[in-house]
Amino acid sequence: MAAIIESDLVEGAPLAPDASLLSPEMAMRLHRLTLLARRLHQDGRRGRRRSKQVGQGTERIDTREYVPGDDPRRIAWTIYGRLERLLTWQVAEEAPLRLALVVDTSGSMGFGRPSKLLQAARLAAGLTAVALAGEDRVAALAVSGRPSVALRSMRGRRALPRFLAMLDGLRAGGPTDLASAAATATACAGGRGLCVILSDFLDPRGAMSGAQSLRDLGHEVALIEVLDPFEIDPPELAAVVLEDEETGELVELPDTGARAAYLDEMRRRREQIEADAARLGAPVLRVTTQEPFDDLVARALAVGFMRTGAVS
Repeated sequence: MAAIIESDLVEGAPLAPDASLLSPEMAMRLHRLTLLARRLHQDGRRGRRRSKQVGQGTERIDTREYVPGDDPRRIAWTIYGRLERLLTWQVAEEAPLRLALVVDTSGSMGFGRPSKLLQAARLAAGLTAVALAGEDRVAALAVSGRPSVALRSMRGRRALPRFLAMLDGLRAGGPTDLASAAATATACAGGRGLCVILSDFLDPRGAMSGAQSLRDLGHEVALIEVLDPFEIDPPELAAVVLEDEETGELVELPDTGARAAYLDEMRRRREQIEADAARLGAPVLRVTTQEPFDDLVARALAVGFMRTGAVS
């Protein structure tokens, strides 16, 4: 398993300096997201989850016999009127969502303009802002075959600058190693919760290896696939020599049929991801590097990424 680094980031290709997550434009967008999060939280549509534990919430889940000292406001008077039994309402405990963001920082994520890694970091920043404004706990983990960069679980809007600084400094490089994220994500999150994986899922050991490992440990899982439009619909590249960004391996394309074969393999791979995700009960959001940040976060919220219930 990759080691965890909580301070300096490992070497590699940095994000574009003119597209900083800490730019005034980005800060304004995140501010709008925090306002959205507070409205959603007040409406009860996201953030805190319902637990089966009895607590101090507002949702009635059961009754029990009244005992002296119980809050009289919780006496089930309507039931008493029918059964002449003095019962007390039990209500659900409301607990914060435990969110872990797993960002793939392997070499292939450096592709594109802006890069896939930059787009993934933007999305992670948006989800972080929403979660922290909604009183949830957030952890973040950058994963590749190199030492991982991690921020352990924090809450409160004052934690946002630390997450933004981490995401703003991510570097693309090294092989894909999503499978190693499971135990590390659990440690960073402080327990089981919702893990959102942001990746191109170009993992030679299986695109869903990390998701399966996380699910095996009891996490809920959500997937964000980030690709450059070139990867989705490339031109015909006859007799071109390509270099793998992670392994350095050279691949010479044939004179004909390369595009058709690539598109067929891409379709097969994405269908397999959909099937595996459905088996794990994991929502999938597919984005490109060219889509506006605000639209992406809105789509993620619409799909239900921040409403998926964490596991106690």
